[in-house]
Amino acid sequence: MIETALTLAAILALTGLNWWLGRSGRLARARGDAVARFQADLIDFVEREGEDTDGGAARVAVGAKDTDLAVAVAKGDGWVTRRFGCGSLRTVTRDGARLRIRTRDLTLPVVTLSFAEADRASRWERRFATLMVGGTGQAGLAAAPPGDEQRATT
Repeated sequence: MIETALTLAAILALTGLNWWLGRSGRLARARGDAVARFQADLIDFVEREGEDTDGGAARVAVGAKDTDLAVAVAKGDGWVTRRFGCGSLRTVTRDGARLRIRTRDLTLPVVTLSFAEADRASRWERRFATLMVGGTGQAGLAAAPPGDEQRATT
């Protein structure tokens, strides 16, 4: 009985530590860290313009072309970076100053970015919306992946 209680306590302690280390914004980094991570992870990505979000726990950037967008999100003790191009997004929605990006990436399916001002979120929403292939360019509308069209049955 005591072994079960100790095992349960150890599991709860490790779960709590994992949550504390991975919670958003707890380990916010300096802007230079995200830019350096872009350079290390995305070999030919050159940030032309970027903005910190979530109090420094995330960064969104545009590369050489307007359709070359990337994000860096603080997770645990490091950064997770993703580069987005045409067809890499499912939906882009905005709620005030918060932008929610649903991607086609199974390892990072949703990216949520909180901006200081709603107009900043709106500006990035328009940029991300242009990446949805087959979409109308309006945020919140999902683009159907190639081959997912409905077929008429006879």
